Amino acid sequence: MKRLRTLIVDDERLARQQLADLLAGYPGILPAGEASDLSEAVALLAAVPPDVIFLDVSMPPESGFELLPHVLVGSQVVFVTAHADHAVRAFEAAALDYPLKPVTPERLAITLKRLGETEALPAGERLLLLGDGRQWKKIPPAGIAAVFAEGNYSCCHSLEGERFVLRRPFKEWLAELEGGPFVRLNRSMVVNPAAILHLEKQRRGGGRLRLQGVEGTIPLGREAMRLLAARALS
Repeated sequence: MKRLRTLIVDDERLARQQLADLLAGYPGILPAGEASDLSEAVALLAAVPPDVIFLDVSMPPESGFELLPHVLVGSQVVFVTAHADHAVRAFEAAALDYPLKPVTPERLAITLKRLGETEALPAGERLLLLGDGRQWKKIPPAGIAAVFAEGNYSCCHSLEGERFVLRRPFKEWLAELEGGPFVRLNRSMVVNPAAILHLEKQRRGGGRLRLQGVEGTIPLGREAMRLLAARALS
């Protein structure tokens, strides 16, 4: 079996310890950390991207499904929970496996065999996992038309016209899309110049913007118009 960096996310300390002890019996497993809640998990994902995440579903008041928007494709997700009724939703969310607690050595061996047989994405390919908590879709960053901040949430629009409201701060999107073609127009909006359908200049330097995949027009201030003009000339 290939060597795998593993992250365990569970609000129960004993459950984390039991799974860590089982995984320690495999020389090909490299611990990437443990998290007791989603905020800890998000920080670890950014610091040490794992190959596989063993993720609990029920972590009141949070749900393991809320972590999925923070997981880049290339990291496999294995849901570990005591509740079998979440299985359908887990597989819809592209989970690799769904062992029930308490995880036995025999059941873990099946999961690790599946992980060992999973092919990695081609080098350089990067996809984002977007969804509404019920259905999820993987798309490349270039398939995003715009992202808007909505408090502690964000609204992501795809070029195909899909709209995803995610429990993900806007600042995380800025880090995610850094280095690409995206332009941050203000404190709450970043757009893909490739999605621009029409840009109309209005009085006092402002304007209105139409984007592929986004309904209606978007009012822009003078600074946003300047940023778009600068990108067009670069």
